[in-house]
Amino acid sequence: MGEPNGTSTPIPDLSAATQVRPGGAPARVYLNDKIVPHLLEGMKSVAKDQPANPLRVLGEFLIQKSNEVEGEGKNSE
Repeated sequence: MGEPNGTSTPIPDLSAATQVRPGGAPARVYLNDKIVPHLLEGMKSVAKDQPANPLRVLGEFLIQKSNEVEGEGKNSE
């Protein structure tokens, strides 16, 4: 079907949109599995407490969480 003036509208190639980009799905899966749950927990804590230095508090939270998670991994081996 064309436009009223006789020109046609090009149909976009959707195959490129359905392909996984480099750094796409596998990276997202990794981040969602390993990082996002802990980051959200820390961000909730920062939002609740509203410290004067939120980035430092979030960073320290993540370091503490990393030590906990990595410690659990070493104990289970």
